[in-house]
Amino acid sequence: MMVRAISNNNENAASEASEATFTPSRATKMLPLIRRIIGDVVTLQASIRVQAQQLQGIDSLPSTMQHPDYQEEVNDIRASLAEEQARLDACVSELNSLGVALHQPFDGTVDFPAVWNRRPICLCWHPDDAEVMYYHELGQTAADRQKLEPNLCGVESFS
Repeated sequence: MMVRAISNNNENAASEASEATFTPSRATKMLPLIRRIIGDVVTLQASIRVQAQQLQGIDSLPSTMQHPDYQEEVNDIRASLAEEQARLDACVSELNSLGVALHQPFDGTVDFPAVWNRRPICLCWHPDDAEVMYYHELGQTAADRQKLEPNLCGVESFS
């Protein structure tokens, strides 16, 4: 088994990033940036979830909507929620421009497209992993991931 990147001669940089394939070494070298972005994604998603729950609670009490103090708070929450959603969307766009995809439902795991024995796979990284050392077939979940064995796969060193 061999995991390797396929060169892409496309002149459009955005297309190249979205169609890029990774080796475990190349993906691992990107982890400092990926870790920061994923940290932001996790923080933003938690904040968005809390604010959405707050709005749901307030919206379930229609009598509070008439009170000016509550209306101001609701407007502040909605503005903050919209701002954080835009920041989350920007993080996801940045990951996509790097050629990386988030697992859905999101658990912190990201996929790096790769080619293994001439078939597309996903190199898989979770924030608990020190380096990119797992893969799964297209369409599989992070629970299906398997450990890459460098001596068996013919991949370059992970360091």
